[in-house]
Amino acid sequence: MKIALVCQSLLLSRALKSFLGDRIVPYKQCDFVISDKKIELDKPIFYISSHEGNLVIPFSKSSLHIELDKFSQHLLLRLGTLDDMMPKPNNTHALEEKITALTEQFRAELIQTIRGYYGN
Repeated sequence: MKIALVCQSLLLSRALKSFLGDRIVPYKQCDFVISDKKIELDKPIFYISSHEGNLVIPFSKSSLHIELDKFSQHLLLRLGTLDDMMPKPNNTHALEEKITALTEQFRAELIQTIRGYYGN
């Protein structure tokens, strides 16, 4: 999933860059755009707003990722390419490795947060 940002809010733009990291690409390379304003583009738009949209402010990193995954899957279904993107049975080892890596990353961040909270 490659994402471009078109945000009026500098704070929102920086938060999204922090949350999404390597998924942020230039507009010409993106699959869709995240925006905090109603705009007309030739690519799908994931709209973030304080009142309505695909994601409502305030949001967490995990809720952002969940909604982006839903949005991306919806786009893939619309394009009819979901079957091509689904993991194949022989890729289960790679999927297990991804899950293990994500779990370890979450564990490390959780420990860091707890240590920071208690001052250790």
